[in-house]
Amino acid sequence: MIYESPAKADIPCFTKDIAEDPVYQFLQKNFIFIQVALGLLLLLLGGWSFVVWGIFARIVWVYHCTWLLNSATHKFGYRSYDSGDSSTNCWWVAVLVFGEGWHNNHHAFQYSARHGLEWWEIDITWMTIQLLQALGLATNVKLAPTKQ
Repeated sequence: MIYESPAKADIPCFTKDIAEDPVYQFLQKNFIFIQVALGLLLLLLGGWSFVVWGIFARIVWVYHCTWLLNSATHKFGYRSYDSGDSSTNCWWVAVLVFGEGWHNNHHAFQYSARHGLEWWEIDITWMTIQLLQALGLATNVKLAPTKQ
């Protein structure tokens, strides 16, 4: 699955806005090098425990959260929008994955940087994007239309 993914064929269709971005291209092409460099830095800073937690545990956590998100949010939760699929908003997944558990909202407005569309749908990812906007590091951020 990690070596060859059938979903790679769909990537250009869903990433038109970032496909030519040199930062994303660099990160994609140098993923392994970046992990090795980070691992060496962590080893120098704090020894093997930093490497284990900063590289291995982090990657395992992220992959498991991604799989959980794509499984649980199509099984448990509520639907705010008719998105033409089985996606749901699931609060406990949203807590684990910083707001990405508002999956029905994401399917309804795939282009939106904000998935927690109600005041009580906490979206840490959106809060981070807002901080990056305030610092001038994020521009042209796309949002779902507001309810009237």
